[in-house]
Amino acid sequence: MKNTVKVISAVAFLSCVASLQVRATTIELPLYGFQIDALDAKPDAATTTALELCLPATEGFAPNINVQVQPYTGVIKDYAALSKQQFEGMKWKVVSEKQISDNEWSVEYTGALGNNDLHFYARAISKNGKVYLATAVAKETQWATVSDTLLQHIQSFKVK
Repeated sequence: MKNTVKVISAVAFLSCVASLQVRATTIELPLYGFQIDALDAKPDAATTTALELCLPATEGFAPNINVQVQPYTGVIKDYAALSKQQFEGMKWKVVSEKQISDNEWSVEYTGALGNNDLHFYARAISKNGKVYLATAVAKETQWATVSDTLLQHIQSFKVK
């Protein structure tokens, strides 16, 4: 079962970015025992999921991190307000939030999606007419076990 989840995750990741041009360094995952050349492409006018990383699945769900590049020319304060408005529409609850700087906002929130009660943590960084959004997600029942790992990786995210 674990190998099936790993294969499905790898195929999903590769299918998400199969149409992009190859032009980046190598991603090495020694604990999984492989490396792969990263895919790199210039984002277009639409929101692009640039990266998805998954932990091994438990309880039928793989805790994960994804990075999206979203066109957005407004200020991060307005982006935060719009995001919270969208959370309210989904009936999701903000646990905590912080405007880190004039161009960075972090938020922890919870909510149901399908049959899953989920826990999220996201960092949004605004630069050059785009918002770079790194989001960690796990089932609420997984959060206590995986949150330290997910948050460490979200905090390592940098926009160049």
